[in-house]
Amino acid sequence: MQKSYFHNNKLFNEKKDRKKFVQIHKVETKNNVDINILLNRVKIEQKKEIKRKIILFSFITLVLGLFLSFIIIIK
Repeated sequence: MQKSYFHNNKLFNEKKDRKKFVQIHKVETKNNVDINILLNRVKIEQKKEIKRKIILFSFITLVLGLFLSFIIIIK
């Protein structure tokens, strides 16, 4: 009769010539999801994206304005 023992979620036999590995599947419990939390997260992400676009547009406008004023001053 073979003796076996569990170590680190795997089954090892005492015999060194062959090893049997057994996968142990963990059963995850179902979590309740609050739809309001998800909707709020989406709204916050949309606001952040709009802010990024406004900042980018403002930066590009500022750079173009400075470049054009530099060209006008040189002429």
